[in-house]
Amino acid sequence: MVIENRKRIKINDSDPLNPCAAICWFVFSRVTIPKIDKRMAEDGRDRVCPVDIMGLRVIMIATAISIPVGNPFNHKHNPLIDVEAVRPYSTKSDRIIGLILFLSFNLFIITGVVGSFFIPEY
Repeated sequence: MVIENRKRIKINDSDPLNPCAAICWFVFSRVTIPKIDKRMAEDGRDRVCPVDIMGLRVIMIATAISIPVGNPFNHKHNPLIDVEAVRPYSTKSDRIIGLILFLSFNLFIITGVVGSFFIPEY
């Protein structure tokens, strides 16, 4: 008789996207967003996406500056953020950090959903 010793898969323990998303979130929210807000204030513009609902502002700005306009994730008729207003105030490094944050956050969510519903428990 063969007994297999199977290790239970825990997505949260083995997911490398969690630390990546957390580090990108911290850098983007503490470094990039204040720089964008400062550049906009110098031009006399209000803060883009003035409502911050549980950190939604960070993801909204990251998506607005890193994903091309017209994409289903980033359309110019978004009621929460003026996409066309924020894009000129971002630098290339801001867009790269925003793209990494967007991808790691969304892949983390997808991995969590797949791990919760579709991976069998042993």
